[in-house]
Amino acid sequence: MHNPQSAPDYLLTFSSFYKAMYARDKLMEQGIGSQLRRVPTQLLRSCGQALYLNGQDLQQVLAILAQSQIDTRGIFMVTHGSGSPAYRRIQ
Repeated sequence: MHNPQSAPDYLLTFSSFYKAMYARDKLMEQGIGSQLRRVPTQLLRSCGQALYLNGQDLQQVLAILAQSQIDTRGIFMVTHGSGSPAYRRIQ
């Protein structure tokens, strides 16, 4: 269950499946866990993959991606209310 006291969750989208995989690998090298997931249909009509970060420090993640020259297509904050999660674009 999600703990509201913890850091927020984020969903990062990329221009390709391969960029998402590469980003996941680079974060894993730095000890940051992430999950590769399908982009929710309300965010992207075509199928795509995104990285789901559970309570990670977003600024640290973005610094690692920038250092690895990996661009995101979008960054969404995930909020967990009653029912399904909601996504708010923050970048």
